[in-house]
Amino acid sequence: MERGPVTGPPIAHTRKSTSGPATRKIVYPAESLNTNSHLRSLRFCSAGLALTGVLMSSACEHTRTYEDRPHLDPNWIKSSYQLPLEENLRLKREALSAAAEGNREICGAILQHADNNETLELFFAENASIQSHSFELSAPSIRRIRKVAKHQESSILGSFHSHPTSDATPGRNDINHAGVLSLLMIHSVKTGQTRLWQVVLRDGIKKAREIQLKVIGHRLRGPSPLTPSPREPALRSPLPGDKPPDS
Repeated sequence: MERGPVTGPPIAHTRKSTSGPATRKIVYPAESLNTNSHLRSLRFCSAGLALTGVLMSSACEHTRTYEDRPHLDPNWIKSSYQLPLEENLRLKREALSAAAEGNREICGAILQHADNNETLELFFAENASIQSHSFELSAPSIRRIRKVAKHQESSILGSFHSHPTSDATPGRNDINHAGVLSLLMIHSVKTGQTRLWQVVLRDGIKKAREIQLKVIGHRLRGPSPLTPSPREPALRSPLPGDKPPDS
């Protein structure tokens, strides 16, 4: 989702995946996106967005292979990232709402502004899939993501999506069809957890290693109540023996 040449043939077919708790119908429309200088290319694939080294996906079973070693700036590889509290709250809120509508998923892109190499931004995209436990990014959504990323001078590091009924761990298909060094953020409605993963290559096999994700910021609260004014002592009828008040 950045600037640069794009590669890869168009894709347009539908398959079912049973990697999740329910059968997934995944739609694969064709679309190519640009990359920044350190991320060569981005294209749509398997219900998500794909960089030459960064694939955004839900799950799929097709066997196309991707370049395992994208040309990335070494400084891009981090061991931890930050997510603003507002983004985290929106992620949870929208994932919960989508799950209530027939176990639908939310999806989008993970952006990183050039001025901040630790804080992530979430670009929420419309899920064009009408199937449960799946997501689909339409061609207009992809073009919009590319346009926004270019305008903001942001890099696209990966994708995020929700799991309505399973935990926040990427499935084998998620890993297999993601580019090496790409980020996968998953929010589990079931557990309430949001976890961040990076796809790495170990002995020729793609694996996901968890990356520390810190939520930054403070929850906004309403104004503190004003300190009550001291109350005047209640008036009572004088009792026998009371001294008359001073005049």
